[in-house]
Amino acid sequence: MAQISEEEKRRRREGNESVFGTHAMEGLEPDEATRAIFHRYAEGDLTMEQFSEAMDQHVHQLLAAQGKMVGVA
Repeated sequence: MAQISEEEKRRRREGNESVFGTHAMEGLEPDEATRAIFHRYAEGDLTMEQFSEAMDQHVHQLLAAQGKMVGVA
């Protein structure tokens, strides 16, 4: 993956903080795997497409672990 600028990293980190802050106001706390995926995106290790795919897979794993099945989009 191509490197991203420090400015882009800053923008992504701020976006992540906003997402986590909004969820915290709702009483929701992301698990460590979710935080790790967000961190990898912020650091430029994942493209937006890869980030979305990683989150989709993680949510599917969480739901499967709870015995809930979801439809595939």
